[in-house]
Amino acid sequence: MGNFGETSKSRGRWFTIAGLTFAGIVLAVLVVGTVWQGNERDSHTSAAKKHTDTAAFLQESQTEAAVAAESLREYVKTGDVTLIPQIQDHATVAVKNLTDAISQGGVADLSDIAAQGGRLADSLGQVVALRQAGDVQASAGALEQLTPAFEKVTAAVDEAVALELQEASSRQNSADTADGTASWLLIASIAWGVALGVVVTAVAARSLFGRRVSKTPSTI
Repeated sequence: MGNFGETSKSRGRWFTIAGLTFAGIVLAVLVVGTVWQGNERDSHTSAAKKHTDTAAFLQESQTEAAVAAESLREYVKTGDVTLIPQIQDHATVAVKNLTDAISQGGVADLSDIAAQGGRLADSLGQVVALRQAGDVQASAGALEQLTPAFEKVTAAVDEAVALELQEASSRQNSADTADGTASWLLIASIAWGVALGVVVTAVAARSLFGRRVSKTPSTI
């Protein structure tokens, strides 16, 4: 009977150790999952911001280019030289924003837009030069030839902006999903950790109490 009792205690002790080990592994998996989902959330959030910024740069470039084009039309029509600095300033800002969009990167291929934008900027300078030389008819004709190219670039920018905003939305949705998963895993980790702590405390207390009882001399 004594050996049977010792064997039962030994098995019970091993079952307890195995159970606590398994519980510890589950807790570790929950913690790792929480950290992983947190990193996923941060990664998707950063990507969403990058695509949003790219779209903003493209939109700003388009706006500035439109202002430069309108000022150019006015200059060709009136010959008002005070419009030249405005044309140049808006064109410069448009090119800068386009450059920033390319540097930022995104899902849209901006190489063709950049090439077309560069040709438009060169042509813009030629229109100004013709008007400064007093050749109103030639400058008006050159400006008219720029219209289809400008419209093509505008359409390409609109398409690129739509792609960037779509990707930004998709990444933000992924970030929100990861954030929700991370929150639930964190709650589960805390709950599991508390439960494991209670069990460990109970096991330790039981073991300590058992040792004290075994050491207490019998009065019978």
